[in-house]
Amino acid sequence: MKKVLKNAVQGMALGVVLGLVISLMFNYGYGTAQYYPSSPQFMAHFTHPLNAVLISLILWATIGGVFSLGALIFKIKNWSLLKCTIVNFWIYYLGFTPLAMLAGWVPMTLKSLSTFTITFLLIYLLMWLINVVRDRHQIAKINERIKRG
Repeated sequence: MKKVLKNAVQGMALGVVLGLVISLMFNYGYGTAQYYPSSPQFMAHFTHPLNAVLISLILWATIGGVFSLGALIFKIKNWSLLKCTIVNFWIYYLGFTPLAMLAGWVPMTLKSLSTFTITFLLIYLLMWLINVVRDRHQIAKINERIKRG
């Protein structure tokens, strides 16, 4: 339980750092004179910009927590890779989607949700394939070392 909590806190911290870095990149990219933690639609919900920053920090931390805790699924020893992948996907999707909507990244329309879902699925599949190829390569290296003795 202590490891899970530590993992969650680290994920939340990473979520805040990544959220801040990405938002700064967008602000510099758009050449804004003021800092906006998220989209104009998101900012419109707040009368005080600091409240938008605070809510953004909470959302980024929660997103980091979802992804770090979801990754722990792969540490369950008696589950197959397929089961871990399916459960992990749903934790990520069901955890991240409402947070992305709250952050104003995904408008609450069927078309936007469909586009988001397809994009999310493609990114998830790409990341999964990269990890599978990397793991197979590492296993092949280990097997080669074992053969050589």
